[in-house]
Amino acid sequence: MVTQHDILGCWQLHAAMEQRGGCTGPNPNYGSRPNGFLYYLPDGRVAVTIANDGRKPLSGTNRRMAPAEELAEAARTFDAYAGRFTLLAPDRIVHHVEVSSCQNEVGTDLVRQLSLNGDLLRLEPPPFHENDQTIIRWLVWRRLSSY
Repeated sequence: MVTQHDILGCWQLHAAMEQRGGCTGPNPNYGSRPNGFLYYLPDGRVAVTIANDGRKPLSGTNRRMAPAEELAEAARTFDAYAGRFTLLAPDRIVHHVEVSSCQNEVGTDLVRQLSLNGDLLRLEPPPFHENDQTIIRWLVWRRLSSY
């Protein structure tokens, strides 16, 4: 049984996976080697950042002055949100989004199945359907530190 104490700390993204049509491999939305961090704090706060594999730097040093196309690509290849979390059951967690790189997620609840195996934490959103296929995606996080 996973408790809140078990997940507290800093986690680094280890893998972003997808199962589609009987095949399992890297989630194509993130590339083969994305990077990111997940923080669960003792006060019930959560923060998540994920950068896609192969992100390109902006052409200038000031992001506010970068061309619109570069900014759009930078936004498409980086996800971040923060808020509170609630452990609903030993195998389910909810991230209550308060701020996000995608404004549409603010005020939503992201429900995830969770499992812990040593220093690896797996978070899996509900499956969805696309083109008559069931798609299952999950992220695997490796513990860097704990409280």
